[in-house]
Amino acid sequence: MNSIPNDLLLEILSRLPWKSISRFRCVSKLWGSMLRGPYFTELFLKRSWSRPRLFFAAFEYNQNCETIFYSSPLPQNIYEKPSSLVLATDFHIKFSAYTRLLFRGYASSLFLVCHRRTILRDYEDAVHVICNPRTGQYATLPTLRRYIISISFLGFDPIDKKFKVLSMFFAYGEERDDHKILTFGTGDMKWRKIQCPRHSPYSKEICINGVLFYLARHNGSRVIVCFDVRSEKFNFIDAKCLGLATPQLINYKGKLGCILLEYGNVGGRSTTRGMCMWVLEDVEKQEWSKHVYTFPGDELAEYCVNDLLLE
Repeated sequence: MNSIPNDLLLEILSRLPWKSISRFRCVSKLWGSMLRGPYFTELFLKRSWSRPRLFFAAFEYNQNCETIFYSSPLPQNIYEKPSSLVLATDFHIKFSAYTRLLFRGYASSLFLVCHRRTILRDYEDAVHVICNPRTGQYATLPTLRRYIISISFLGFDPIDKKFKVLSMFFAYGEERDDHKILTFGTGDMKWRKIQCPRHSPYSKEICINGVLFYLARHNGSRVIVCFDVRSEKFNFIDAKCLGLATPQLINYKGKLGCILLEYGNVGGRSTTRGMCMWVLEDVEKQEWSKHVYTFPGDELAEYCVNDLLLE
């Protein structure tokens, strides 16, 4: 092996499945150091992204409170005759009994799951778990005692290569809010207080190029919240153009896209007539572009598009 350059060796190893990488880390201290280094980690993730997979999470609410992650490779050719998906069990996570499990977000191959256990009338213990379905690894973050009215988001800073969990608590009828943030992967993982203008999130988030986007209400208006994961600063963008509906947030060519479906009535049945997509072209100038798509008259196709966008 000494005759093989390290760059070539890491390139070869990056093509192997994660379970093999885990075993090779135990070969020697040198191999362990190389395979845990940032260069190989990024190389392995890029290689993994070129082999996309479908991921499923099943929550079993019983005394075990077990979460099971499954995965299946995506077909290489979308025009091939469809076949049954073969699901492989990636890993299990067991939580304490009688907790509420919530899927809280996704960023750069990691998932955030929160399980909650009510301890007092208005308080609960919130335990956040970050999972990597590609490797089968997961880590439990420090327990956070919160009011029941709270929400958490996961973001990724592509410059410093850091994941951060933003947890926000909102006390209705009170002037104070309590927002905390934790940087994942550092030696001393602790929740830190963070200041931000008062607002009430009401949608799922999406992380694009180091910025968390989500919908919220601020001073009686609907806004898009932009949270810079690296600087930990908040910015609000007017969302009047989206109307009263709650759009689906997507990553559209590296920009925030907001999908709104347009419905109609055909033969007494509600169908999807088309789709409107607003794209945030410039965050600083708050400039949007609008794209309107009309679906064909095939009713089955309309429902399929509807399900694909919303699920």
